Amino acid sequence: MSTPIEVLWRQALKTFTGRGKIGYKFCQKNFEKLHALINNINADDVKVDKNILDHVENNSAPMCVIDVYENQDITIAIFLLKHGVTLPLHDHPGMNGLLKVISGTVKIDSYTMTTCLKNMKAGDEVIAQKYPSIIAQKNHPACVLNPNDHNLHEITCIEGPAAFLDILSPPYKVDVDEHGIADRPCTFFKLLSFEETSTSSDNDDSSVLVKLKVGQQPHNFYSKSLKYLGPPLS
Repeated sequence: MSTPIEVLWRQALKTFTGRGKIGYKFCQKNFEKLHALINNINADDVKVDKNILDHVENNSAPMCVIDVYENQDITIAIFLLKHGVTLPLHDHPGMNGLLKVISGTVKIDSYTMTTCLKNMKAGDEVIAQKYPSIIAQKNHPACVLNPNDHNLHEITCIEGPAAFLDILSPPYKVDVDEHGIADRPCTFFKLLSFEETSTSSDNDDSSVLVKLKVGQQPHNFYSKSLKYLGPPLS
């Protein structure tokens, strides 16, 4: 009998396999099923227990990462944040994603960029729509991002250590050509100012327009890798 994480993995493959190929069509029904499945995943399903959480809290790194699975179409990972740590504001270029908290409590601030710049570089400024903060715990549904909406986010651990399961497609690291592996750039941002009141089309939540500045990953934020102890996916 398949474990919950194996069922989730197979649905992620069904949803996103061939993502980078001509002719791929995103199927909303497959994505909705994936969303329903990840909502039922818990820490026991991926063997994140008190020993691992204690190790994270006592580790020197602000964040630890458990790589669960990755191929050219999807990446599945568990991120573990120490209490009080913030995963800096960053984007997910061209990606669909799901984020499910499985332990602790996090505050998620998400943004939709309203100005599009190609080849963004440090110092560039963009305007984005900021949505109300979300407090997420293990009994809450997974947060969703797509290539256009809620594509930037910042995550703060307010009760931790906290752990969340992430599914992204395509991965940050992708095969580009016969020359090897290239990195899909992850761009970091800094909030500069609030511009004006706006209205979101997402469930009619109020939101504001903000100005963001493109920057670098903060030098004091880094992660360490931990071994995945859950059911193998292959």
